[in-house]
Amino acid sequence: MQILSRLESIDSNSKNYWVYSLFSLLFFSVLILVRYPGFVLEPRIWAEEYLYVETFLHASTWWEGFDALVYPDYYVGITRFASFLATFVEPESIAAVMTGIGFLILIVPILILFMTDCKYWDSLQKKIVLSLFFVFSCSTGEVWLTSTNLGFILPIISFLILLDDNLESKLKRILYCVLLSCAVLSGPITLIMAPFFLLRFFQIRDKQFLNYCLILFFLGLVHILYFAVSNNAGVFSPSRFAEGRDLVRSFIYIVSSNVIFPLFGYFLSIIFRVGTDTIYSGLENSPYLGSLEKFFPGLLGEWIISIVNVLVSMNMFIIALGGVILILIIYNEFKKSNYEEKVYFLSLFLYLSVVVGLLSLEGQSGFRYAYITSFILLFYLYQRVSFNVAKAKNTLVKALLIFSISMGILEYYPRTISYTPSVLFGESASWPNWKNEVGLWRADSSYSPKVWPYIKKSDGIWPERKISWAVNFNKPEFWEEVGRKKFSEEFLKLFSPQKTKNEDLEGN
Repeated sequence: MQILSRLESIDSNSKNYWVYSLFSLLFFSVLILVRYPGFVLEPRIWAEEYLYVETFLHASTWWEGFDALVYPDYYVGITRFASFLATFVEPESIAAVMTGIGFLILIVPILILFMTDCKYWDSLQKKIVLSLFFVFSCSTGEVWLTSTNLGFILPIISFLILLDDNLESKLKRILYCVLLSCAVLSGPITLIMAPFFLLRFFQIRDKQFLNYCLILFFLGLVHILYFAVSNNAGVFSPSRFAEGRDLVRSFIYIVSSNVIFPLFGYFLSIIFRVGTDTIYSGLENSPYLGSLEKFFPGLLGEWIISIVNVLVSMNMFIIALGGVILILIIYNEFKKSNYEEKVYFLSLFLYLSVVVGLLSLEGQSGFRYAYITSFILLFYLYQRVSFNVAKAKNTLVKALLIFSISMGILEYYPRTISYTPSVLFGESASWPNWKNEVGLWRADSSYSPKVWPYIKKSDGIWPERKISWAVNFNKPEFWEEVGRKKFSEEFLKLFSPQKTKNEDLEGN
């Protein structure tokens, strides 16, 4: 406790503050890098990154890669920029570039916390605790040291910008505008947050927030046009807006990812999701019936199955009761909160949890989608006890926060396992080494170097992986499969009916 009190008393005016801050930055940088050393020692290209690497390698001009219409149906500017930079290095170093960009974006929220001052992070204690939430409590291996998932990290930067009204520094104002611009053009989540930036402007009437709103409007318009053009051109993800969604199941997944995960950890959130989903759908429709019979044979298994069947018979009552309890908790928090807490924490948390969750693939939310909402929830709980001496005595909130960080530390490595060849038990896996893959391509120019993730059997906890992807060094294979379409050209077709009609006549 003496250490916490000491950290609380250290602010930017304290002696040796910058020494403490630089040490903290170094500490968290090392934590990020050592989470899974293989990410650094053997850099890899992750998943959809290969689409952009492949596209930029074969683009006829440097801007063609930025203009290409490729998956997904929203723009991912930083990933494209990383792929553009990768064209300037030898093929063996492409993966290192993608990993490096992933690290730089991961460290930005921590840089903001330690290099700037705001009433929400005005002491060394607050900066460290918020960084612990960001690194441990809210993160998963899927977003770690890649450029393709930066659209889930940049919204946290946007949230910090939204809260920070200490804008006397011109350099800070410029950097915030640049970061917000990158966030808007690297995924839809920051754009979805736009109404709250507008509310913030009306609240404090600061010209800088008007600049933020203009950035969100004009660059957001570009993003919306890209989405409209992509869908019109047939380059979209049908599962994102698939019909026949089960809203109850979506609710279960949203609660699991956005509430249970940040407070109680990865494994308990999965247990909650699997258990609740099984109760809702029925044991006979559950893929986990075989596992129950395998792990709990004989009378014990029969007893557990009978209990589950009783719960299944009451499923809607249980889910409705859980929903009512959650609503009452939220209502109680709203009653106790001030204006900023109501708007920029609780309302933003609920808004993003529902909207981002429903817009996620198949409406099933997920831990990467919940990175921003998890951070907001923990931030809200922490600032509630750190800003008010009377509320600081709330032992339940303190216990929840300590448990959250503790579980994040314990699960720091295990949360990466599903996204690596590593296993805790069972049959080991071997995933491609990028430099070796490039070596195979140099020996045979028709070979396409494989990327992560790769083939991996389920070990009972993490799912099986059946798909392998590869970069085609001879042509932009994926871009050609979708017609080698460009945003600028498809934009003209969409908004120039006469031009489209003439092209159709010429084609006939």
